[in-house]
Amino acid sequence: MEIKAIGKVRHNGEDYNSGDVISGLTEKEYARLIQLKSGEAVEQLSNERIGSLQENNDFSGFQLNGPVVVSVEDFSGLKADEQKAHLKALKIEPAGKEEERIAQYEEWYAEQVSAGGND
Repeated sequence: MEIKAIGKVRHNGEDYNSGDVISGLTEKEYARLIQLKSGEAVEQLSNERIGSLQENNDFSGFQLNGPVVVSVEDFSGLKADEQKAHLKALKIEPAGKEEERIAQYEEWYAEQVSAGGND
């Protein structure tokens, strides 16, 4: 289970800032953090949102094992929790800072383009 930190949260020895997504929570941990008002439910990247992003890039209709490829520019425009959800869908552990998440996606994206993933 996942929550989005509302303020600074320390969980399992790791620090999270407001807006960071804390994943891998048990139901008990999730409920406790929600009850303490330390976090809120995470809005997953919806199929509708993916579809609207997909329409505006060169990879329209292209999927790689399920996750939709969006341009780096579109990825940069996503909310923090959407960026993290997208990286997780690509089997990439998302970084805490936005710049680092964008760099992670940029690297993955470049690998896909150089591998001919947009045929």
